[in-house]
Amino acid sequence: MPKTIISVDPKKAPWEQETPLHNRWHPDIPPVASVKEGEAFRVECVDWTGGQIKNDDSSDDVKNVDLSQVHYLSGPIEIEGAKAGDLLKVEFLNLGPLDGDEWGFTGTFAKENGGGFLTDHFPKATKACWDIEGIWCTSRHIPGVKFAGLIHPGLIGTAPSHELLEMWNERESALVAEEGTEAEKTLCGCLHTRPLACLPEPKGAMLGLLGHFLDKHQKDEAWDAIASKAARTVPGRENGGNCDIKNLSRGCTVYFPVFVDGAMLSMGDMHMSQGDGEVSFCGAIEMSGFLELKCTVIKGGMKLLPVVGPSPLSVNPIFEIGPLEPRYSEWLVFEGVSVDEQGRQHYLDATIAYKRAVLNCIKYLSQFGYSEEQVYLLLSCCPCEGRISGIVDVPNAVATLAVPLAIFDRDVRPPEDLEHFAQGIKTVSRDVCISEEGGAVPYDPRLG
Repeated sequence: MPKTIISVDPKKAPWEQETPLHNRWHPDIPPVASVKEGEAFRVECVDWTGGQIKNDDSSDDVKNVDLSQVHYLSGPIEIEGAKAGDLLKVEFLNLGPLDGDEWGFTGTFAKENGGGFLTDHFPKATKACWDIEGIWCTSRHIPGVKFAGLIHPGLIGTAPSHELLEMWNERESALVAEEGTEAEKTLCGCLHTRPLACLPEPKGAMLGLLGHFLDKHQKDEAWDAIASKAARTVPGRENGGNCDIKNLSRGCTVYFPVFVDGAMLSMGDMHMSQGDGEVSFCGAIEMSGFLELKCTVIKGGMKLLPVVGPSPLSVNPIFEIGPLEPRYSEWLVFEGVSVDEQGRQHYLDATIAYKRAVLNCIKYLSQFGYSEEQVYLLLSCCPCEGRISGIVDVPNAVATLAVPLAIFDRDVRPPEDLEHFAQGIKTVSRDVCISEEGGAVPYDPRLG
């Protein structure tokens, strides 16, 4: 049994945990644990919101979630012997939910508080809660579906160096500066414009052993200096981070670049299951959970990673997929091309093409007894497969979304007898939690 080096209690707030958590990237956040190379160890994680979302029948908690706090991560973990320039091999031995906390949630954020991929179509906050029994997932809010989960961390990565952190902040600040100007990326006209990036923000910051913003902000100059530059954990970057890759499950191996001595590995955002793209944004089956890992250091191995960019730090992790995944043999596949809902042509735009594929799937499956909101949530967390199928044939990129037929308790293939089709449709309970539109106020009552 691997030794537990970080344990959590999901009933406690993140800042009440015995081992401090963190929700920002910065090289000066000290390690909370240390492991030897080749040593198997276990890490427990709270859900990515730190317990803000409840297992109930209201989506008000999703509507008013305080996103300045996310993501809560377990770590940093020092890997003894790792040095900047090495490659960290991380083997995933086992993953699962925490005992006594076997449930998860999927949601969509309100338009005025986070939004998401299809906010222009679904502006209200929604939520579905899931029961986890072994490998199986079912939801009282989306009846008639059942599928096996592929448990994985949505977020895992090594700490950035000061140089890499500066690169992140410079390029993301430049992007945010474009918002509302002529330089703003054209895609913003086709998707609801959320903040173009989430820049460093001391409010909500938790910096591990350095402390929490409630105790430190505007009271500790050293803490404020770090928090004002510490990167948010929202996107994936060169260090790995929030890549939301569902294949990082049992048996997989990830090779992370090491930017600082000790590697300083952190992880969190545990998912029971996720669809490719995590399209609803709050969108896998989010849960607390554990990982059992083993790390090996490949000395000088970072030079094996291709450098694509202006800096030798412009690298990305690589990984091997494990042998254990849910098996499905029959799929219904939906296509999308890079023409938006207004009929405007875009040039090889894979995002528009995938948006169209997802919309096509939502509108199709809603003919089989589900509400569109239920299908949207389902596609974000079920084991559906997204692909870029064509990226060279001008002007259209082609994306596909494949949904396994076996997850439904009904046949959702096009029927041969349309005349009797509507008569045979069984409408499921449509009590997916949907909030009232407007009025979202980010607030965590635990912060007072």
